[in-house]
Amino acid sequence: MDDSFPVLTAGIVVPLCAGAAWVFYRYRNQRRCKWTIDEKTQQALRRYVLIESTHGKPDSVLQTFREYAIKNSMIKKMLFTPDQDIFLADAVNQSSSLMVLVLGTQCGYSAIRVLSLLPPDGKVYAVEEEDSMAEAAEEMILVSGYKNNQFKLLCQHPVDAIHTLHSKFDLKKVDLVLMDFQSDGYLEGLKALTELGLLSPGSLILLNNMGPLVGKDFVGHLEKSVHYRVVNGCQSLLKVEYGQSSQKVLKVKTFRDE
Repeated sequence: MDDSFPVLTAGIVVPLCAGAAWVFYRYRNQRRCKWTIDEKTQQALRRYVLIESTHGKPDSVLQTFREYAIKNSMIKKMLFTPDQDIFLADAVNQSSSLMVLVLGTQCGYSAIRVLSLLPPDGKVYAVEEEDSMAEAAEEMILVSGYKNNQFKLLCQHPVDAIHTLHSKFDLKKVDLVLMDFQSDGYLEGLKALTELGLLSPGSLILLNNMGPLVGKDFVGHLEKSVHYRVVNGCQSLLKVEYGQSSQKVLKVKTFRDE
């Protein structure tokens, strides 16, 4: 009986470990699905935009994104809602943005949307970590009519990209930062922006997907720091102002995904 016990234990433990690994794998992929789409879907979206949009017209390209999103829920999750689009436009106007950093542009929608709101001398530094999505995003931005002197696209992890902006592009300050990547990296990204001096008083930071999965460390950092003022939010999109030491007007934790 004693001899059989290790066999029985292994028979139970091994399946349990395998099951736990599968649950972790599924959970991790569910967390990533907002930011990653398969190449087949990327190519289908690309073909649709190339065929259906009027090239050189940002509004037309953005509209074809929205049309395709009606057919594909994964693409829909990557786009802003109409209310968030308005909220973004208000933030760009409020900050009188000329230099904008988009951390996590995915298929290019957010970079094109921001570029459409900037004055002719404005510029967007767009970052996308996944190779094929970065390539597709750059093509979509060019199809929209924007030139290489109006945007730069970096295929890097968002935090790594922050550290290369000054050395690679001599970028000293940004007026607006849009964070739309894995939210568990927001705190590290925010600290990098601050430590490298890329933010100045009045700079705005927009943080997407500020739902219940956001880490407590990040929430606590925003609420306790004298350098940030939580301004307001729209759905899961939160607006924060840098350089203010006044009392917080809102709590980060009040913003949840609907």
